[in-house]
Amino acid sequence: MLKPTTHIIDWFHIVMKIQLMQQIAEHIARSQLSPIDALPTIDTDMRDVKWRLWHGCVDSAIRDLEQLLAKLHGSRQVSESSIARLHSLSVQLPTYIRSNHGAIVDYGKRCRAGLRVATTLAASAVNPLVGKRMVKKQQMRWSLHGANMLMQV
Repeated sequence: MLKPTTHIIDWFHIVMKIQLMQQIAEHIARSQLSPIDALPTIDTDMRDVKWRLWHGCVDSAIRDLEQLLAKLHGSRQVSESSIARLHSLSVQLPTYIRSNHGAIVDYGKRCRAGLRVATTLAASAVNPLVGKRMVKKQQMRWSLHGANMLMQV
């Protein structure tokens, strides 16, 4: 590549990690599964974490996740599977964010500047193309190396 490049984490990968947590948090807030007062705000806490990551505030997002984890740890009960699942996901996300701290950028700023924040359009175009070409009924098939090279592009 001629231009200097910067490694950034695809926003899609971050969102997929947060999406399930956000859905569970919204379910907990709606169903009022726990009598503990800290849990009704759990859905807004998850939205705040997502907002902070979108704007590149990684340290604040980690701090918010640790506070969320402390709330969940205080309210964790064996009978509430939603809280247990959210707790296990909340333990994994800060580790992922810390290990990719330098590759998480201000996605909002990039989006407003017209720069890409996700590669989902390219991935969604490549998957059917490779799938169609690699089926056994095709007269001409790519080699595994050729298919891999296309995905690299």
